[in-house]
Amino acid sequence: MPDLAPYPGTARWVKVSGIVAVFLTLSVAFVVLGGGGPHGPGRHAAVADGAGHGRWELFAILGVLLVSSVALNWGWLADAGILPKLGKLPLGQGQAGATRLPTMSSTLRKLVLVVHVASSVGSLGAVLVFLTLAIAGLSSEDAQTTRGVYIAMDLTARFVIVPLLLVSFLVGLVQALSTPWGLFRHYWVLVKFLLTALTIVVLLLQMEGIASVAAVAANTALSSADLLELRRSIRTHAAGGIVVLLTLVALSIYKPRGITRYGWRRQRQ
Repeated sequence: MPDLAPYPGTARWVKVSGIVAVFLTLSVAFVVLGGGGPHGPGRHAAVADGAGHGRWELFAILGVLLVSSVALNWGWLADAGILPKLGKLPLGQGQAGATRLPTMSSTLRKLVLVVHVASSVGSLGAVLVFLTLAIAGLSSEDAQTTRGVYIAMDLTARFVIVPLLLVSFLVGLVQALSTPWGLFRHYWVLVKFLLTALTIVVLLLQMEGIASVAAVAANTALSSADLLELRRSIRTHAAGGIVVLLTLVALSIYKPRGITRYGWRRQRQ
């Protein structure tokens, strides 16, 4: 049997993404420990009903960022001796008694693809609408317009954005595990999975703030100075969500090269 080429190593774009993830992790940690900015303790203290998040939400985001950076660079860190190398997994072809993942028929695969694309594009459009409303809520001087904007934002986030993102995440997971792409074989698939999970976590953590602003707007006249930091934070997170969703679309189209150590081992088998 001819000698097989050694593992090519972690792709450069994955290393850069890991460095960015580490930088964001350290930034979030600095904000959490410093207690300042719109993410600091008691950032919802101005809400009339006293609703507010604890520091657990920030550590949840911190944990996702840290896990993402480690997962993206596991092979790189394993080669450096920082992390253990993964052993052979019992899913390879040719292994006795190996368990194979189920495959979908052509018709079912196309149906799943339609649902995945529709939910992904729909969530991007819904977040664009949400961002437009957030900007209008900050710039409008009319009390009735501001009131309607934040009530609409709460409804949009709760009944459109969250369901679409969850559907996109679950269908994408099924699609990855039921096709030759796999979930852990190619870095672009793994990055999409982690970014989608991070987006859902951040959105769920923002839901209380969105609901709080909508409750105040529904019960009282919301002036331009009321809950200003929280409203700006919602707008900023919406803009960040647009960037992440566009990144997911770009990854789906370009499919940048880069195979994980597990995927390389499966190819050898």
